[in-house]
Amino acid sequence: MADLTTFTQGSVLHLFCLVVCLILTTVAATLARRDLREGRANSVIRDGIAAGCVLSWCLSNGYGILPGKFSWDQSLPLHFCNLANLIGAVAVRYRFRTAQSLMYFWTFGLCLWAFLTPSLYVGPLDPWFWLFWLYHVFILISVIWILVADRFRPGWRDCGRSLILTLIYMAILTVLDYFTGWNYGFVGPSVPDQTTILDFLGPYPIRLLWMALVGTGIFALLLVPWIRWRPERKTGIPSRSSL
Repeated sequence: MADLTTFTQGSVLHLFCLVVCLILTTVAATLARRDLREGRANSVIRDGIAAGCVLSWCLSNGYGILPGKFSWDQSLPLHFCNLANLIGAVAVRYRFRTAQSLMYFWTFGLCLWAFLTPSLYVGPLDPWFWLFWLYHVFILISVIWILVADRFRPGWRDCGRSLILTLIYMAILTVLDYFTGWNYGFVGPSVPDQTTILDFLGPYPIRLLWMALVGTGIFALLLVPWIRWRPERKTGIPSRSSL
């Protein structure tokens, strides 16, 4: 009989959760593509996704402050994925480009690891299991919506701005974690008990440098699919640089 009290990475339960998240994201992409094709305002679905982001943020963080659940080192909404829910609501509802950029680079560069190597220890019998997947799946749904329905396409400026904001927030969390011993943003001295990419980046604090470098490289790679190469036209007139 399956153990419904604990969660293990790479288990059948983990695979099932990933499949469900993929199905929900595919449904969102299908609705976005249909509304885009038919020229609808899609305000109902847009507002629903934004409301879902906010609601999942409230439920997941509200659960953490319940009596017997709250702890200063785990319950504050300071992780990147926590902020991604709120940024996702802004990106979907108001279509602010900075919010759209952050959602794109954070989702595929940072938050995706929460799906592949989730720091989750409880199974379906614990409410936190459902809240964890709920607020993470809305991150995926919101970024798919802005890519499909809003046709957001990141550029160099978007990448640079998102990288700067990410490094600034990482620096703030690093200082906070250093003086408190916490591990918000996973930039503190400790590492999760579950296996994560942090296990391959060396000891603290040198791994912070590797995190910044790896993150920068991932952001750059995420921009590659959207770069349009424009080869210089060949004409009989020499360019200024050749004169």
